[in-house]
Amino acid sequence: MRVTFFLIFSFLFIDAASCQKFLQLERVHSPKTRKYFPGHEITFQLTGGQWYTRVIEDISYEQNFVIFANGHVSLDSIIAFKTFNNQKWSRPIGNNLLNFAIAWTGFSLIADAAGQYDYGRSDAVIAGTSAALGFALKLFFKKRIFKLNKNKDGHAKRWRLRVLDLNVKEKKTGY
Repeated sequence: MRVTFFLIFSFLFIDAASCQKFLQLERVHSPKTRKYFPGHEITFQLTGGQWYTRVIEDISYEQNFVIFANGHVSLDSIIAFKTFNNQKWSRPIGNNLLNFAIAWTGFSLIADAAGQYDYGRSDAVIAGTSAALGFALKLFFKKRIFKLNKNKDGHAKRWRLRVLDLNVKEKKTGY
């Protein structure tokens, strides 16, 4: 039973060992990283100023290249990196503003139905403004640009882009 469980487990995760090459965006002196594997779509800016969106096909650790379907790009020529995830603070505040608009409208309509309150234009303006502001926060703070500037020494100032290859290669011995 243990042998079959081990075999099934090893066959399920046999492909995970082949995907140990990735592109890593990291902040200097911080353990937090963002990893991009082959098959991920990335958006980057080259030294000429043009933005490109490509799907990573492979990564070459030896030449420091990211290989795409129509060519390759050296990491040294990438000057900026763009992600399209919401900021950490914009999503919760935007969601809370949307929930506030729903709650304000709901409680105002319940109070109006009970005869305690008259639902008016000011209630609609408050709810609409809150919903519009929540939606705008989530929309405008969705993308983030990481500039990969370097010092005079050639070291990264704030953000660094690296190619990592964690494949374990067996050393052949002559025994």
